[in-house]
Amino acid sequence: MEISNLKYIVGKAEANKPAIIRFFGPVDQYTTRDFNDEFLYLQNCVQPSKIVVMINSEGGAVVCGMSTFSVIQSCPIPVDCVIEGLAASMGSIIWAAGDRLYMHDYSLLMVHNPFMRCAEEADANTKATIEAFRGQLETIYCKRFAMKKEDVQKMMNGEDNVDGTYFSAKEAVAAGIISKENIIKTSKHIRDEIHAKIDGVTDAASLRDIMASAVEAEDYKLGDKMLAILEQNNESTINQSKMEPNSNPIFAALMAQLGFAEDSQLTNVSNRIAELIQAEAELKIVKSKYDDLQIKFTGKETEVANLTEKLGKVEGQLKQYQDAEAAARAEEINALIEKAVEDGKIKAESKAKWIEMANANLETVKETLDSIAGRQVITQAIANDPENRADAAAGATPAERELAEMVKAAVGADFQFKKLED
Repeated sequence: MEISNLKYIVGKAEANKPAIIRFFGPVDQYTTRDFNDEFLYLQNCVQPSKIVVMINSEGGAVVCGMSTFSVIQSCPIPVDCVIEGLAASMGSIIWAAGDRLYMHDYSLLMVHNPFMRCAEEADANTKATIEAFRGQLETIYCKRFAMKKEDVQKMMNGEDNVDGTYFSAKEAVAAGIISKENIIKTSKHIRDEIHAKIDGVTDAASLRDIMASAVEAEDYKLGDKMLAILEQNNESTINQSKMEPNSNPIFAALMAQLGFAEDSQLTNVSNRIAELIQAEAELKIVKSKYDDLQIKFTGKETEVANLTEKLGKVEGQLKQYQDAEAAARAEEINALIEKAVEDGKIKAESKAKWIEMANANLETVKETLDSIAGRQVITQAIANDPENRADAAAGATPAERELAEMVKAAVGADFQFKKLED
């Protein structure tokens, strides 16, 4: 990676020291790709002691946001996520990926259900995909916020036809999303300035821009302030580690919880804590893999449901085609047999048998009927036609003509049989 072109890492990132990286702006394929690259650069190349993710985002694409969520969740280095301004929609999911979650006292958190802009035009597959995404986000909120499913659903649905739910830092504490110790205090001047500017604004992108401009206008040194807070926390840890275990009741209680005797060496306690931290990191990796598998399983369930629905439609279409084809075949067979009866090739009483044979093997029946000569029917009109009689006479054999002449000479041309009188 060309480190001179870094866009998201704040300040100087060093090994074994806290590092800060920002996610500011919409969640799309470009922002998440660049952020993920720089985050992995911190994780794998710099290897800081902790990564602090600062978030000011109106959200965006679910798939893109889930990629960043997975990257943060899979990080073996502790990750703190801080809402610098706004964490809305998929921005809230990225924020929820951290090991520890913080909000500034002026920050806003917003969660809602996923949607597509033209929902009324969505087909069944698209609606099923949206429902699968909704299930994924609901699972993440439940686990990361330690909230009940029904509370998360209510939070995502919103009230009074409002899209989702907004939380201030205090409201997030009241909802049990974070503890009050996880609110980062700022000056009253900055809080009042930001609250005045966002009053009445409901568009998430506008809120994000107002947050960013208000902080920059006050020359608020985000990176320096966060590192100072972290350094202060580190200093407190160092000072406490220099105390003798038996001189501090907090250490005595800590050693008891870890299973050590009161006179145990501090080194043993430190080693045990290191083991616990390592176990926590490994548990995080396992949990991340479990969450990934659960998300993939949910996706597969959706895929199977979609395929089942599609198969049902195809089967219905096939049934219609088969019924139409069968009706057309029956009509063809019936017409064929009727014609054969009409032509005198078969008798009317054998019609049912011929239809049965045609259903079994139509081509053979066609060939058979074609080979049968039809009878010639001479109507009375044809028999009485003078031309036909002349043609018939002309076609008689010499013997037949001689016999006819003899009869005519004996009885006359107009001879008629008469009934004898009693």
